[in-house]
Amino acid sequence: MGQANTLCRQDARFGRRVLRAAFIAIAGGATRPPLFGAPMFAVRLVRRLSDGILAIERPLLMGLMACVALFVLMNVTFRLFNVTLAWADELAVLAMTLAAFVGASVMLRARIDPAVLILHELKRPALTRALRLIVSALAAMFGLILIWLCWRWFNLVGLAAAGFDVAAFESRTFNFLYTEKTPVMGLPYFWFFLVMPWFGLTITLHAVTNLFEDLGLTPPTALVKDLRASEG
Repeated sequence: MGQANTLCRQDARFGRRVLRAAFIAIAGGATRPPLFGAPMFAVRLVRRLSDGILAIERPLLMGLMACVALFVLMNVTFRLFNVTLAWADELAVLAMTLAAFVGASVMLRARIDPAVLILHELKRPALTRALRLIVSALAAMFGLILIWLCWRWFNLVGLAAAGFDVAAFESRTFNFLYTEKTPVMGLPYFWFFLVMPWFGLTITLHAVTNLFEDLGLTPPTALVKDLRASEG
């Protein structure tokens, strides 16, 4: 009981410090309240996980876009000789779909995702900072909701209850996720659907990292400049 009370008091202090950091961030204060111990370790851990995932996403995105260009150009070339490569069309669509999710995650972390900036044009720094905090918090909430929906969709508990018998699982749940196949090549859609929980995880980590930056708990990075340098 004593240990539980101590943990509750630590969580309450951490919550108060985060709220104080949010108010100072909105007000534009130069001094941010430091966080010590386990909470600050959690901030650093989330930041490192986000940076590590981003290091994977960038080459993965470039590879997927190269595949899209390759398959499309291949099909266009063969159609000059009245030959249609249906499998190339299918792979191009699948690669483009995967690239859309990976690219959206990268853009969220770099803060270059599409946005409506009408309120930002009011030139009120406090309002702009408040909006950035709200957007980051909403993005993190969306990521968590998406993870929960994917958990219900993949229904690993139900699959395990059926003894990992896909036919029995489908007869009980009418969930045909694990047997759906692409129309041309007959590839299992399941492997491509895995991008959904991955996307939920990545945007959650990126959004929380952005939120920590907005609160002043971790220093921001010149990520947009890094992305442009790698492109040029």
